[in-house]
Amino acid sequence: MVRGRTAHELTESEVRDIALRYLGRREYAVQELRQKLLQRGADSSLVDTVIDDLVETNLLSDERFAEMYVRMRVRLLFGPLKIRAELRGRGIADQLAARYMPDGEDTWFDAASQWAEKKRRGEMDYTERARVYRSLMSRGFTHQQASVAIDRMSRQ
Repeated sequence: MVRGRTAHELTESEVRDIALRYLGRREYAVQELRQKLLQRGADSSLVDTVIDDLVETNLLSDERFAEMYVRMRVRLLFGPLKIRAELRGRGIADQLAARYMPDGEDTWFDAASQWAEKKRRGEMDYTERARVYRSLMSRGFTHQQASVAIDRMSRQ
């Protein structure tokens, strides 16, 4: 059992076991897993060795993480700006994130419209439009996507 041991006592196989337990729950980005292992008190050189091995054996992949993460966040109706920012925060390069972002503006306009409908609370007066707009912007949609979503709701 690894609990309660200091960083100097953790072996490479124990660090690998910890990493595999994390990966057994969900996908991680390389930087994200590295940070978690360091927080657990593992030595930096051991963490680098374990992560290099996990990447080499394809148990850890930034590409797989980015693909899964984008798909999940789009399904939860988050906008492109927020998804890119979250991926950047997890150490995913913009080029890699762009590879898995949906093509075409229609996807984002539809997602913004669906989110706006969820947030709607009655008649679309100025106050309600502003509230829904703020909600869309905090969700990571662009001004254009938010405006189109609100216009679609107003026409209904």
